[in-house]
Amino acid sequence: MSSSNYFADPEARAFFQRRVAVFGIIGAMLGGTALLFRVIMGVLFGFLGEMLVDPGFLIHAAAIVPLIGVWLICRRGELSVNAIHAVENTGIFLTSVGYIGMGLDIRPEVGADTITAFILALIMFARSVFVPSSARRTTILGILVGIPLVAAMYWHYLGVDLEIWRNFGYDATSHSRVAASQAIITTMWWTLTIGLAALASRVIHRLRKEISDVQKLGQYSLERKLGEGAMGVVYEAKHGMLKRPTAIKLLRPEVADRDALDRFRREVQLTAKLTHPNTVTIYDYGRTPEGLFYYAMELLSGATLTQVVDAGGPQPVERVVRILRDAALALNEAHDIGLIHRDIKPSNIMLARQGGVPDVTKVLDFGLVKNLGKVDDLDQTNTMSIKGTPHYLSPEAIQDPQGIDARTDLYALGAVGYYLLAGRHVFEGKTIMEICLHHLHTKPLPLAEVCAQDVPAELDKLIVCCLEKSQSDRPASCQEFADALDQLEVARWTRANAEAWWNRFGSDIESAKEPLSPNVTDPTVAIDFDERG
Repeated sequence: MSSSNYFADPEARAFFQRRVAVFGIIGAMLGGTALLFRVIMGVLFGFLGEMLVDPGFLIHAAAIVPLIGVWLICRRGELSVNAIHAVENTGIFLTSVGYIGMGLDIRPEVGADTITAFILALIMFARSVFVPSSARRTTILGILVGIPLVAAMYWHYLGVDLEIWRNFGYDATSHSRVAASQAIITTMWWTLTIGLAALASRVIHRLRKEISDVQKLGQYSLERKLGEGAMGVVYEAKHGMLKRPTAIKLLRPEVADRDALDRFRREVQLTAKLTHPNTVTIYDYGRTPEGLFYYAMELLSGATLTQVVDAGGPQPVERVVRILRDAALALNEAHDIGLIHRDIKPSNIMLARQGGVPDVTKVLDFGLVKNLGKVDDLDQTNTMSIKGTPHYLSPEAIQDPQGIDARTDLYALGAVGYYLLAGRHVFEGKTIMEICLHHLHTKPLPLAEVCAQDVPAELDKLIVCCLEKSQSDRPASCQEFADALDQLEVARWTRANAEAWWNRFGSDIESAKEPLSPNVTDPTVAIDFDERG
């Protein structure tokens, strides 16, 4: 990306203008600080009055004015890129001329060239730090400043007192010889200054462009990180044209091998087929020029079921029935087209506020989805791999991963219902293997024995039915499960109930969120028994 293309973006242009304004005030403050020290020295050593009328002091004060002008101009209104460059270049050149004029008031014998070059070097380095610029532009600007600097110092040293110069041990045979040698020395130091300033501009400008590239994915501008997991990182973003808030999921570069890319691409392609209102909506999918895969989905405001239980403990029966029904219907659509989620768990189901309605259930993260209509290459090459979250793994997912079907998601959904009502997982264990063995051989305790609240017997029976070891003993489909939930004699979870709950616990959820940390409480695992053998 060229510098001109970089600044063509409106946000980059606005950033450029702000940075030039900052440089202007910083440069003026550097000059003002030096001027203040001159005043302090005049007070301490008794020559303040004489100094205040000294031409060098007045020129020093005048040299600060152009940079103040740069600050004032660039902090007001919206300038074009060319106008910003013109203001910046004019301000730097006039300030440089001023400091060179101040240097001409310094006696050559005390190092007028060194003092002047040092002051101008500070200006150049400050510009490299604060102003986005290519190394080429910095070099050209440095040369334009350096030409009058060297010429002025050559002319200034033509008037040197040769006797004083000889007393310092220099071979001062003529004024032109002294002037030429000092001009060469000034050129050397200024060349090093330009080189270092150009290098700083190159490094800083390149980093800024790389950050800008990362923050822009096609039409999307990334704004802040929302969370991350084993496979990807999720950012809040905004569409450039529609200005629509969006969530962007980026595949983590360190896991971007062929299998991960295939799984990531499959996740978005299969999820995009789903249209149920309780399934997260996919907007877009793409790949950056740097090779980063991403997809855009609706940005949800709310909390996962994990966060809901952490904040409010076991949930009311009527709310749980509503959540399970909506999630079941979302999954039923996926099952009807042959897709199995395989990773249903509390952190993959969200209660969102959408269209002003609280508690809209959303099923998230189809990252482990399996298409029953075809044999996936990933599974074909890894037939003994367990994929899912330990507390929500069905017996068949553990024993025969190739034998899973829609009822596998029902087992996990039943476990989610158990968790919501009891505030604890169906089975606990110190190791993943211990939890898996419970799923295979242990009968879950009835909710009546583990819940502090009264759970209707029919709901208890229905959830335990979902947790049966054999797939054939569970409800035949998510639609059948949702229909059974509709038949329960349970009070309706109303909007007023939802608003009251969020008013009470919403602030606790927001304060407990740690969006920059991975979720390690609900890890998704992939255990390859062939590898372990």
